Amino acid sequence: MQRFFSKNLFWILQFLGWGAFSLFLAFVANLSENWKGILVITIGNMVVFIAMSSLLRWILNKVAPLENFKPIMLVKIVVAVFIAAMLMPTVTYYVGYGVGKFAKLVFVDSKEIFNKPPTEPNAYGKYIIYSIILGGWTIFFYIIKLIRNSNDERIRRLRLKDQVKQAQLNTLKGHINPQFIFTALTNIKSLMLEDVKQARAMLTTLSELLRYSLTKTDINTVILDEEVVISKNYMDLLMIDNKKVLHTNYDLAPETLSIQVPPLLLPNLIELATRYGVLATKNEDTISLKSELKNQRLKISVLHTGTMTLSKPRQVLENTLKQRLKLLYGNEASFMSNHEIDTHTLWVVLPVKAITKPQA
Repeated sequence: MQRFFSKNLFWILQFLGWGAFSLFLAFVANLSENWKGILVITIGNMVVFIAMSSLLRWILNKVAPLENFKPIMLVKIVVAVFIAAMLMPTVTYYVGYGVGKFAKLVFVDSKEIFNKPPTEPNAYGKYIIYSIILGGWTIFFYIIKLIRNSNDERIRRLRLKDQVKQAQLNTLKGHINPQFIFTALTNIKSLMLEDVKQARAMLTTLSELLRYSLTKTDINTVILDEEVVISKNYMDLLMIDNKKVLHTNYDLAPETLSIQVPPLLLPNLIELATRYGVLATKNEDTISLKSELKNQRLKISVLHTGTMTLSKPRQVLENTLKQRLKLLYGNEASFMSNHEIDTHTLWVVLPVKAITKPQA
């Protein structure tokens, strides 16, 4: 319905505007006290005004388009309105004659409908009245067109802004580190010599992880439950060739599992905790993943013991996470970290609501 009104705005305004104005003129003319007479006069006026204003609109779009407006076009507009005003008396006469004939065919008592003689202005008065009416319509026409063009330009700019924003977001999409993929394939190859069944299972896990990464590039959110499953697969692949003992704990509030989060958010957090954390040593360490819902905000935290490695790749990954959250949620989401001697915590806080589409 909204699209229909937007597409046919000119004709809707034509019928509503000229209809109301024609009805007003029918009462002002005082040619009839009968509703049939008022209806006939209103229809006649509407036909004249709609026909002439539509013709004038076509002429103005040709000789004085708003998109390429120049001062000299003001002269063309005045000339066009003047010519239309000169034609109006003739057009009014023939249309009135036709509407009168139509009234005689439709209404049996047509002679009694118009029970008052018309009060005609002098010839110059007609032209002045029609010039004022068409001049006012022309001003209104350009005002509406200016507003509409301004809205179209604003929408175009918003769409362009959304496209740029989406392009930025696509660049910052969560990804599986290529080095992790190569390492996983090498480890699976080595595992083939020891446990073929386990190697096949890990190869299936890797393919699921890659499929997840590829299929989520065109969307901005997934439910947290999907992220947890893929994160467990990530951890399984990560620990194939590691000789250390790593304990993993999951403390996930049931009400948080259906909440939307950015895809590959958890694997990226786990990468920060492992590649730049617990895997830097051979000691026995622990990773704990926790989710909770408080005040319509989702808090996801990853806690790990052991060490924390500062490096440029780590900083790049952290900055990428922050930029993704900024593009998706504005200032309503945050990524933070807290590092102590033996315990390090990474957490993300997200608003529980629909993401503004960078839509686009």
